[in-house]
Amino acid sequence: MIERGKNHLIYETQTHFTFELFAEFDKHGIPCICLTTKLPRKLKKEYNLKKAEFIWLSDPADPKVLTGEVLKSLKKFMKDHKECIVMIDEVEYLILENGYDVTEEFLSDLGKYAAKNGSSLIVPLNPGSINEEISSALARKFDQIKDVRNIMLTGNKLECPECGAMWHTDVDTCDICGYEFKADHVKPSLESDEKVIPSRHEAKISGKLKTKNTEEPAHEEAIEEEPEKPPKVEEPPVKKSSETKKHMSDLTKDEISAYDFNTRPDDDSWFNRGVALEKMGKSEQAVECFDMALEENPNDSWAWFNKGVSLHRLGLLGEALLCYDKSLELNPSDADLMSNKGILLRTLGKTDEAIIWYRKALEISPKDPGIWSNLGVTYRVLGNNKDALECYDKALKLDSMDIGVWLNKAALLQSEGKFDEAIQCYEEVLKINPYHPVALRNKEFAITRTLRS
Repeated sequence: MIERGKNHLIYETQTHFTFELFAEFDKHGIPCICLTTKLPRKLKKEYNLKKAEFIWLSDPADPKVLTGEVLKSLKKFMKDHKECIVMIDEVEYLILENGYDVTEEFLSDLGKYAAKNGSSLIVPLNPGSINEEISSALARKFDQIKDVRNIMLTGNKLECPECGAMWHTDVDTCDICGYEFKADHVKPSLESDEKVIPSRHEAKISGKLKTKNTEEPAHEEAIEEEPEKPPKVEEPPVKKSSETKKHMSDLTKDEISAYDFNTRPDDDSWFNRGVALEKMGKSEQAVECFDMALEENPNDSWAWFNKGVSLHRLGLLGEALLCYDKSLELNPSDADLMSNKGILLRTLGKTDEAIIWYRKALEISPKDPGIWSNLGVTYRVLGNNKDALECYDKALKLDSMDIGVWLNKAALLQSEGKFDEAIQCYEEVLKINPYHPVALRNKEFAITRTLRS
């Protein structure tokens, strides 16, 4: 995967791939150290890390710590452990808090020392979360760049059926919700970077809202469905001299200004900062920023909307619902908001109310395939397969490239014993992505059932 003794920048939407790589080095006895703002205890448990060391950066906003104590500690580790692995996690967050110049100086100094020491520096980065100019400048500081955003991971992981957190298979209890894993209740799960919401940095809630199908018989356990489309977060608008907010969908490409992490321009508002943090999966910090934005303007419907999204992703559903309702008071005709409320209500088990809100959203935005898909998921939960299938078909008519809807339709057909039709759906998925692991596995399963009959 990587050449030892080089500095590597790894493009990925989430940090699963890099942490799995980090874990492989640790497994083979290679000295490893990671700088992160996540809790080391959870990372060790999630990736089954045995000897890897961590520097927990609890205050990433202090540049003196980054270029002083932290840099000194990492250099000492490399000096004591020749040809080691050094991982810098959440570099986007470091740039946001310290500015690009400070972060670049830190990485440049660290990279030079690693090269001299024969060690390897690996830095995961989501290019979509930072300014393209900054992303390009950062790339020039590394020996090798690897883009793994389209690589599917099939690691030895368990997915918690209650909260969606990912754990290693030797874990007995989920640290997030307390669920006790049992062999007859869980199975290894696949992860993908497809259609993810801003990164969940996966020791936390996965970010995708999971659906359960209690009606499905035990022998059909090979079927895997996609979750509901995740809540949407509003992008920050360009700050106009008139101070009037303009929705992103109304802007031209040239009008959309990138967030400048280094110079902190005039549009570095609490609102925009919250959006940037939410893109990085920093939902707790994003909530704090949206709170500050609401102190400045309590009637900012977008701030209420996005605070609701962040709380939703943190699993604080009651508080999220209050935010959505407040936003609806201020902006009663927002289809995305209605759809988000529908997702939340279905998660709470209030499926009838969820359907009402999906229908309201479709009255405003009838050509939104995501809403049709979510409505289909809700009907499926209710056991109303006929209406669910109609919703999936409408979603696919609007967007025939949506893999998640094809998989959901296939799973529904497969659960009804319509294996030939399910196989056709899996083949549609494989036209889009010939290596999609769920489609390949489920298609094989459906074929075996067809042969039996």
